[in-house]
Amino acid sequence: MRTNRSTMTRGITGLLAVLLITAAACSPSDRSAQEKAIKDWQAKLDAQWKRLIAQTATPTGSGRNPSVPVAGRPAAPPAGGGSAQGGGSVVSPPKPANLTWSDEFDGSTLDTSVWTPYFNTYGDGNNEMACLTPNNVAISGGTLKITARRENITCPKGSVRKFTSGFIGTRETGKYFARYGHFEMRARLPHGFGLWPAFWLRHRNGAGVAEVDIMEYFHASDPGETKATLHLDGRSNLSKRAIAFEAPTATPGWHIWAVDILPDPAGVKFTFSMDGQAYHSYVDTQHRWTSADQNATWDIAVNLAVGGNWTGDPDDPLGYLAELNRCAQGGTPPNGCRTDGIMRASFPATYEVDYVRYTAA
Repeated sequence: MRTNRSTMTRGITGLLAVLLITAAACSPSDRSAQEKAIKDWQAKLDAQWKRLIAQTATPTGSGRNPSVPVAGRPAAPPAGGGSAQGGGSVVSPPKPANLTWSDEFDGSTLDTSVWTPYFNTYGDGNNEMACLTPNNVAISGGTLKITARRENITCPKGSVRKFTSGFIGTRETGKYFARYGHFEMRARLPHGFGLWPAFWLRHRNGAGVAEVDIMEYFHASDPGETKATLHLDGRSNLSKRAIAFEAPTATPGWHIWAVDILPDPAGVKFTFSMDGQAYHSYVDTQHRWTSADQNATWDIAVNLAVGGNWTGDPDDPLGYLAELNRCAQGGTPPNGCRTDGIMRASFPATYEVDYVRYTAA
């Protein structure tokens, strides 16, 4: 699909103009800092769009791929489309005719025959800060809402935390999905330092065997960009790529993140897309992880972490990653870190999901 760069640039520039007008209401010193951050972010995003538009096809697995429609998938709605209507309901894109399974998050309660809401500190391995509770997961207006809150709580096993958030997964209910197919989520993401929303697949024998991060948002290091990452057969960060999705804002728009996992003559091919446009692919030629049941390889996880190694404590100086004692974007820790485009997180912060869909290959 051809991309009208001038139209995109005008849209980005218009949004940034609004942000600059907002910054004008601040004190002179704050306004200067905010204007610089916004302009730095604009230059960064514009450069990424240029790279995406200029890309040409390269060998699969190289990590450089053209921005082209995903074969066989319906076109995505415009970014930010599907605004709330009629008491907060959301207009979803139509289901594809060959859809195998989906949760559209209609009704008023989570389908616990498919999903288990966690009540634990599952993210301790990443030094995440929130206690995950079922109370932070809700269904209303046709969407799933995972909300992070600032509140003191004693979590199971006696851990005391100052934040709560939510995590749902299909593993605990025994709901697994086949090795090959198209996994897709439509959502809007909260922007803020210390927030880490994710949509990912875990291998049935454990994420240490294979993990497919379809969407992770590390606002601290890359405001306005999400990442897709593969961890396969113990090879961490085997292949990854970032994609710009929107300027950091207090009113995020709707976007679609997906992965296609398909057999390939050389192994297993992963193709990641955002809003219907493929932006990264990789062929795994080792694939020892495929020894698991082909018809039940993956479970699905959707969560919103607070804090952690790569996201920072929401209360720390912007850009400072205390667990690693370094700056997310460069600079001198802890108080001299760059803060290009970084927003201070506002609580409660909500990760809202319109649907999760799976289509078998």
